[in-house]
Amino acid sequence: MKKNYNGIWFYGLSGSGKSFACIYLKKKIGKNSLIIDGDKVRKYISYDLGYSSMDRKIQITRVSGLAKIVTEQSFFPLISTVFMNNKILKTCKILKILPVKVINKDIKKIMKNHPTYKNKMHVVGKDISLSKLNTKKIENDLSKNFYKKLDILIK
Repeated sequence: MKKNYNGIWFYGLSGSGKSFACIYLKKKIGKNSLIIDGDKVRKYISYDLGYSSMDRKIQITRVSGLAKIVTEQSFFPLISTVFMNNKILKTCKILKILPVKVINKDIKKIMKNHPTYKNKMHVVGKDISLSKLNTKKIENDLSKNFYKKLDILIK
């Protein structure tokens, strides 16, 4: 695998394809990669947090700490979170982790049916805006093009 970074951090709205991207690339990269899924970190480590903007900042700080541990052990983290901010982007730069925003072309349709968006508060994309950050973006157009875009990330 030819690359000039030590991991990939996917972020974007719920249902955009971040976890799918991590699973797909894990199969391609193999044993040297490790998925750090923000939902699992929240379930097993950040269970003390809610979903407010402040709690989300704490959550991604914890995820970035896990990324640091993983890269120090020479693993290639594939990270998936909904939230991202400039502070974590700086950490990504230091750790040489590529931040990638995943955008789903059918997100409005997904938001109508996805359980995350139903009658809840503190939801990124609903009442918490996702900061406009200067990062690489990949559109999940629900086709083979998405796979090709992911493959390019690890070549």
